[in-house]
Amino acid sequence: MYNASGQLIDSEPPSPDAVRTQGRVFGLSGYRDFTQWFRASFAGTLCCIALITLFGFILVSRHAQHLSSQMQFFVSSGMEPLVSPDDPFLIKFSHRLSSALFFGCTLGVLNALAAMVLSFFPWLKGRYSWPDVAAFFVLGGLCTWLGYSAEIPVLSVVFGFLSPVAFFVPWTLIIRRSRPREVRFGRWFALAAAASAPFLFMLVLGSASFGVIRDSMLTLPVMRNISDFYYGHTLLAAHVIKPVSALEQKVVAVSDEIRAIGPMPHGSLWVRTPDPCGLAIRDLAVSKEKLSCTSVVLRDDRPANVSNRLMKEITPAFDKNRMLRQGIGLFFYRGPLALIPVLFMLWFALFLANLSLRSKIAAGVLFALYFSLFFPAWQSVYQRHALILHPERIAEYILSEHEDRRYIALLTFPDEFTPGELNRFARDISPRIRLRAIYEAGRREDARYLDVVEEALSDPQLNVRTRACWALGDMPSEKAGGLLEQAFLHDPSWYVRGYAYRALGKVRPVAKVVRAAGPGGS
Repeated sequence: MYNASGQLIDSEPPSPDAVRTQGRVFGLSGYRDFTQWFRASFAGTLCCIALITLFGFILVSRHAQHLSSQMQFFVSSGMEPLVSPDDPFLIKFSHRLSSALFFGCTLGVLNALAAMVLSFFPWLKGRYSWPDVAAFFVLGGLCTWLGYSAEIPVLSVVFGFLSPVAFFVPWTLIIRRSRPREVRFGRWFALAAAASAPFLFMLVLGSASFGVIRDSMLTLPVMRNISDFYYGHTLLAAHVIKPVSALEQKVVAVSDEIRAIGPMPHGSLWVRTPDPCGLAIRDLAVSKEKLSCTSVVLRDDRPANVSNRLMKEITPAFDKNRMLRQGIGLFFYRGPLALIPVLFMLWFALFLANLSLRSKIAAGVLFALYFSLFFPAWQSVYQRHALILHPERIAEYILSEHEDRRYIALLTFPDEFTPGELNRFARDISPRIRLRAIYEAGRREDARYLDVVEEALSDPQLNVRTRACWALGDMPSEKAGGLLEQAFLHDPSWYVRGYAYRALGKVRPVAKVVRAAGPGGS
């Protein structure tokens, strides 16, 4: 029983019925409180993340081996590879694991959210029932569908049906072992509301865009390192979920019966061979007749890629990770992602509420540190809102000595900047101001900004360098092509090189046709 403030004031021993329920195989617990379910769900979510991270590790490791062999083939064929065959991001365990975490933190969380919904029913009843067991199989099918990869179909099914197990085993253990405890629901929900205040503040003022949040991360060294780690360590994961047409570099095996290839997209290497299926590093096989492997069969006599049809109308059979990509897209763009901050706030507030029972000072310090992380974002949102209400102050903001005001001026009214002001901001001490200035320079597609964009290619912040590559792609000239080529060949970041290579395709596209070396073409 709880008093008006939510504090437990007594606890009666479980009834005989409750004791018998606990003793059954399907029994859970003789008592219920919401924190019990919440703590158990948190543990289940962590286990789902770990399981799907393992699944992702298998996927990215296969792709790393494939990509390494493919890049070696590019080298032997006389084309510069996007990533070297022995790049640490392809061969090191730590880099593969960091890319695998992308799947765990998206699909693993998505599976856990579905399991949390299902877990609510046995928790309310205090026991499992046969309908719950049937629902577990349905949940396994759902998890399989969300993360299915035709590259490893058997493992996709295995990991899909293991997901409910990964969630419910720790969930059940925690529910069964939990005992009545002091819970102050009023304090918990008050802390959750306070922890949500930063997000609500940005949402109400309408400036909580991804770009603003990303820019704000660049103002704090710790958050900047997290941002760099994300952009630098999810490239294998991105390679896994891309369709063939979206790959920066791709190998297309073409049978000898096909006379003309037609337009060749930037970064494509076309390999003529009597046995397209024998080319192990192919991304796509094209032939006149049905082959033993999955291939595009062209019955007409037109060039193979006339009107870029292979890239535009490629059959779903080659998009082996389409369902996997759709599952990740569901997480990011269909609502589940918005639930994560809510759940985090509740979990974090519950931890603080329990900590405050032991030490109010420790809880207060931790809460203050948490709030300090949002200070740059709050400041930016407030300053932008103030400038929107008083646009006549734009000159004052542009000339301000305060970094946040200069940034807000560029973010809110970029068209008001003269070429001289924009060039000055592109050399600003603040990385987020440089990033926005280079973005605006590229948007204007004006050769007057070519020199400052060239300087940005050496910027210590990788986001600035990627924007510089993007900007050069919209400034087509011999100099822009040369700069992009140098960035593609020499930038230390695979992420930046990818931007440079895509931009190079607008200025100086590269593609090639070669003949397979061996009788089988492998």
